[in-house]
Amino acid sequence: MLHVLNTAEVGGGSEHLLHLVQGLGPRGIESAVVVGRDGPVADRLRQAGAPVVVVPLGIAAPLLLANAFRRIRPSCLHLHGSRSGLAGTLAARVARIRPVVYTAHAFAFRRRLPPPIHWAAVQAETLTCRLADRVICLSQGDLGEAAARGIPTSRFTVIPNGVSSASFMAARARRGEFGWDATVPVVGMISRLVPQKDPLTFLRMAQLVAEAIPDVRFLLVGDGPLRPTVEHAVKAMGLDRRVIVAGLRDDVAALLQTMDVVVLTSLWEGLPLTLLEAMAASKPVVATRVQGSTEVVVEGETGFLVPPEQPAQIALAVVNLLRDPALRQRMGRKGYERVERSFSVERMVDATVGVYRALLRNQGDGSSMMSTEGPHGGSSGS
Repeated sequence: MLHVLNTAEVGGGSEHLLHLVQGLGPRGIESAVVVGRDGPVADRLRQAGAPVVVVPLGIAAPLLLANAFRRIRPSCLHLHGSRSGLAGTLAARVARIRPVVYTAHAFAFRRRLPPPIHWAAVQAETLTCRLADRVICLSQGDLGEAAARGIPTSRFTVIPNGVSSASFMAARARRGEFGWDATVPVVGMISRLVPQKDPLTFLRMAQLVAEAIPDVRFLLVGDGPLRPTVEHAVKAMGLDRRVIVAGLRDDVAALLQTMDVVVLTSLWEGLPLTLLEAMAASKPVVATRVQGSTEVVVEGETGFLVPPEQPAQIALAVVNLLRDPALRQRMGRKGYERVERSFSVERMVDATVGVYRALLRNQGDGSSMMSTEGPHGGSSGS
């Protein structure tokens, strides 16, 4: 099995792939990975037993990937995300590789784009979906968005993200690291610092919550191109004694246990892994009412949904939760139960393996995942 991913930087797509690779091994399917840009998740993929090579996904990506595919000759190709999807499906046609699976981690046309670029994104996703043998969406919302734009969806299937609850419940809080005792209320967000996640709305919400609850503290975990803007805003808004911008961390489970309420201020989503992780840690969530998030959060049961770019409404929901420990506990418990029931890693991996095997059966090769030459030239399961 060969996977292609745009970047091995920390984010929902790379974490999704890591969970998948870790789950495929025990099911007898070895993986190799091509990434367009190196990053911290590459080492974790290697630790999971998947060789990783870097092939830049620029303008020459289809030709470079086609050469890599000819060397590796995978029995099944799985493309993750819009950029690798377009380049990978074109390369697979050149190299005559099939079957091809494409997982859309929120279609490119879901972004806020100027009209000409939005049109181009629709055309690119349409081509990718036509060339792929099967398309996996993380949410029903994404499938519906594709259909609304005239993309044929007969070969689509929905397989939500999955998380392992055990690791999140076993983690210990890290309040001492930040100088906070057990009585200090903590509100946090774990996300890339990119326009999609709208971290400045998180800061505006923090200002309003602090007016109502003076001893509250905020933890913003993640990195990205907006980090300098965020750090400047923290000082300009007078939040430097309340907000910690923690950057990239490898102890997300412990940081979630440090928080009393988890917030996500996204403008759009595929199916947000960070909300599933928060619920796996038995934390109540406040998220924006966008497709993907609405399929994770049950309004009034596991958390609250509010309109995007509305810091006052987000703040009101957060204050209500901070003032009601029993409500936090009840929502946290319901969130944990929901993840266990509907969003486990095991369900996600089993459903994805079902897609692989069905495609291989249709090609007359469904008995096993064929051995191939790995990215470094040795023998490797595909």
